[in-house]
Amino acid sequence: MNDKTYDGPCKLCGYSDSDPCIPTYLVPKTFLNGRYIVGKLISYNGEGASYIGYDTAAKTRVIIKEFMPDTLCSRMKGETEISVNADNSALYKTYMSEFADLYRSLMKLRGMAHIQAVNDIFSENGTCYAVLEYISGISLKTYLENSAGVLSWEQVKELFPPILTTLSLIHAAGIIHRGISPQTIFVTDKMELKLAGFCISAERTTNTEIACEIFSGYAAPEQYSNEINGTWTDVYGISAVLYRVLTGTAPAEAIARTGNTMPEPMLINRDIPQHVSRVIMNGMKLSTETRIRSVTEFVDKLFAPPRYIGNEPARGSDGRPLSRREAKILEKKKRERKKTLIALIAIGIVLIIFAATFALALSGAFGKIGGEPSDESSSSAQSSSSSFSQSSSSKPTESSSSSESTDNSSSSEPVEATIQISDFKDCSYEKTAARYEGKLVFVPTYDYSDEYGAGMIFDQSIEPGEFVPLGTQIKVKVSKGKSVVPLPDYNGDNEAAYTEKLEKLNIKYKVEKKKTNDVGEGLVASCSKEVGDLVKVSEGEIVVVYIAEKAPESSSSSSTDSSSQPQE
Repeated sequence: MNDKTYDGPCKLCGYSDSDPCIPTYLVPKTFLNGRYIVGKLISYNGEGASYIGYDTAAKTRVIIKEFMPDTLCSRMKGETEISVNADNSALYKTYMSEFADLYRSLMKLRGMAHIQAVNDIFSENGTCYAVLEYISGISLKTYLENSAGVLSWEQVKELFPPILTTLSLIHAAGIIHRGISPQTIFVTDKMELKLAGFCISAERTTNTEIACEIFSGYAAPEQYSNEINGTWTDVYGISAVLYRVLTGTAPAEAIARTGNTMPEPMLINRDIPQHVSRVIMNGMKLSTETRIRSVTEFVDKLFAPPRYIGNEPARGSDGRPLSRREAKILEKKKRERKKTLIALIAIGIVLIIFAATFALALSGAFGKIGGEPSDESSSSAQSSSSSFSQSSSSKPTESSSSSESTDNSSSSEPVEATIQISDFKDCSYEKTAARYEGKLVFVPTYDYSDEYGAGMIFDQSIEPGEFVPLGTQIKVKVSKGKSVVPLPDYNGDNEAAYTEKLEKLNIKYKVEKKKTNDVGEGLVASCSKEVGDLVKVSEGEIVVVYIAEKAPESSSSSSTDSSSQPQE
């Protein structure tokens, strides 16, 4: 944030006072804790919102993070106080306590240069706020997009060690990130990396009561299930980041991976050292049991000097080290033996093919004498020919170098990409459909439900846990809200305010005028049903809303008033 001494939109960020604001979140210029000015909303997720802000005491820009899980609470437009849903009060307090504990722990680590520092924590408006360092830089995602899209191993060796050390220290403090990705790592103006994007655990795992934010390709498989998360979860995340940085290719989503379908980094970029490629793949193993378990272990293996088999001097049959001339002669003999072996294999293949061809020709000759060959003999001959063809193509591969073998194995038939179906019940339909866009096709039908809130999924056509091809169509039932709801109170409401309440509850209504002086003109005077009476929403029951219209004074009242005047 900066002082703006001119009219119109901000020349730096484009913000204008006339820009519409999302009613759920704080409006710009809100003053918090007697010190912080709230600016533009820059991001939000299921846990809460982040605003650019200004610290009036330190006179510096900050990031203000507000705990605001919109599935558990709400805020009226123009208000600052948060209203917690009655059914979610206990859960809201639990998550808010975890939010506060997380940022208190991070505040103790603010001496570390490679994480986004936490400057302050306070409670206000029925929620909790954390004030974070404003990072002067861009995300690693943007940095890669603006450059060549890839970094060399030499560049990675310079950039990443400090953030890896920091991650290890964060784990020692009992904090698991769960959201490491190019979006949550920032490149500062000093060309240093900083880790940001810390959230409570429920925000980084699926099937929780708040809308989760998971980074596809960087989230570990256990984040899509009920498996325990740990340091190994962040090992997966940082390994996936290195995969993206070194290859320029985004890693496959964990739940879409099956077996060894994802190519090793060194097969995409030949400049990546073999041991580095292997360590990254070991850090991205789907099984938590076989994956590298800690960042310390990961770093030790990643930066360990590679072991080269060819460093030992050549030795003779008696174990004596050979001279350079003797070693060259020995190597030449080995090459000649290898050529001879390949030639023998090739001759053998030619003889086999010749024998097969001769046999087929012979059987064809007999077939002409004895009539047309049967379907069985024809298919048998084709099968035999196919098997010989396969053997002829596979045998040279066996005799080729190890690098050729690796290339051939990587060019095997692609396995169809699949995705594991999650339990979508009690999840927001809009957010779920957006998160799985391009992976699943959701076909919704809407119906009333007394158990699930409006907009929440309460049934699905494919059982959770099943694996289906990407792009599969899944039918879901989405709640329109309760079938029967109590009529809300209208005391002090005008027409617009009260009809908004009715619309939120799916109650159909019609408005009529009623002459009365019992309430102010334009306010709701009464309804065709009493407040608290049940309205059958699913049957389309209509409630008549009577809006007060000033009634004329009655003539009897006027005559009474005149008769009460003193006579002259």
